[in-house]
Amino acid sequence: MGLIAGVGLSTESAAGDIDGLDRELARFAEIGCEIAELSFQNMFLVAGGRLNLAELRRVEAVTRRHKLRYTAHGPLATNFMDEAHLELHRRVCAAMIEAAGALGATRLVVHGGVWHAPLAEAEIRRLARLEVESLAGLAEHAARHGVTIALENLPPLPSLPHTHDAFALAAQVAAVNHPAVGATLDIGHAYMQATVRQQDFAATLAALSPHIVHIHLQDMFGRPDTVRTWGKAEKLAYGTGDLHAPPGWGDTPFERLLPALRPREGTTMIMELAGHYMHHAAEAVVETKRLAGLVGTG
Repeated sequence: MGLIAGVGLSTESAAGDIDGLDRELARFAEIGCEIAELSFQNMFLVAGGRLNLAELRRVEAVTRRHKLRYTAHGPLATNFMDEAHLELHRRVCAAMIEAAGALGATRLVVHGGVWHAPLAEAEIRRLARLEVESLAGLAEHAARHGVTIALENLPPLPSLPHTHDAFALAAQVAAVNHPAVGATLDIGHAYMQATVRQQDFAATLAALSPHIVHIHLQDMFGRPDTVRTWGKAEKLAYGTGDLHAPPGWGDTPFERLLPALRPREGTTMIMELAGHYMHHAAEAVVETKRLAGLVGTG
């Protein structure tokens, strides 16, 4: 697969469902995944900013049963530009790093900063510095646990009104300047941001490319979530929002964009397939392996 060190799927089992996680990982291994992304946002591994050792041991007993390597996705709530709760975000992330290290997960996906009202540029820069300081402060902790923090670019959604585009996220990772901090490219999120901000999609990926340590693959149409729809099938029909659909169901130009990427050595790739599409997981893994082979070939 060239520059990509392994591919797989992200877990979708319900919060605290250890038996469901076991079945899910068994299926992932059966259909050819090399990696599983453990969705820590659905696991009770941290309590009040501290590692929950009893639950960690239950999860570890499951993960060790399967011939898979692991990455992890941290809480969706993590936001190092949320000044009012900054220390709590830092404590939770530190504990999540410890959980990732204990489970052998080499990447911990952390969401990039969000602000919920229009702000002056000077204020955005000030809050962005808090994010850089937070990541820099956690970097050595991550390195000691064998984990790379992978800051993820987010989509423009009603719940995420203001967030970094790919250019700004690249600047944040560059400012941290630590080998244990890199970027997660969610190619669908980048597609939506480029559409909404009227940016050249390929240029946004080129800016982020040298910082990438992890890739979330998904398909979509790059359209903002502006149509009122009832249910997931209608959302797919209209092609709006953060779909996380199987490759080939949207119009993301993978064949054109992936060859130009030059991520860091050892980059991992996860097909972040929404749970309601999991009946297409086997063919999605086959296609993800093919697409992984395109990365860096252009």
